[in-house]
Amino acid sequence: MQAIQVEQLLGCYGTEIYRYCRRLTGFGPDGEDLYQQTFLRMLELDLTADESRSPRALLYSVATGLWHNEARKRRRRAAIARPVELDGEAPPPLAGGEEPEAAALAEAERAALAAAVERLPDKYRAAVLLVYGAELPLAEAARALKLPQGTVKSRLHKARLLLKKEMEASGYGRQEL
Repeated sequence: MQAIQVEQLLGCYGTEIYRYCRRLTGFGPDGEDLYQQTFLRMLELDLTADESRSPRALLYSVATGLWHNEARKRRRRAAIARPVELDGEAPPPLAGGEEPEAAALAEAERAALAAAVERLPDKYRAAVLLVYGAELPLAEAARALKLPQGTVKSRLHKARLLLKKEMEASGYGRQEL
């Protein structure tokens, strides 16, 4: 792909792909690396622009493929020596315009749900992030994951069940009488 085409893709979808990469990798510097690797890979690929296929889905597919490869490397390395996490990243600040108590409760619920999504197995997390986070249509998400649509649907269903179970166990979603 030519640099001008990649630059256009970066302008159109750069922010969206950046958010996806950060969420996929757990909001660390690995997300920024994955983002850069995605667009570098687009430069390396010998593709021509095809209007019938979504360039957005192609970007998600490349990012997901790179992430899978990196996850495999990390699993092999972890089998040799256990990694040690040195520090974490602070959560984003509260949004303005809401009542402080309501804002704090909403932020706590969002944080709990985001943490629950991060704890999902990789195959479920990728499907959830593509369909619900990036709002890709099911067909494009299936193409990005290189899976049949039925498999993506079943992974989404299983992920929703796991998330519901975890959120209810944490006290969210119960109606108090």
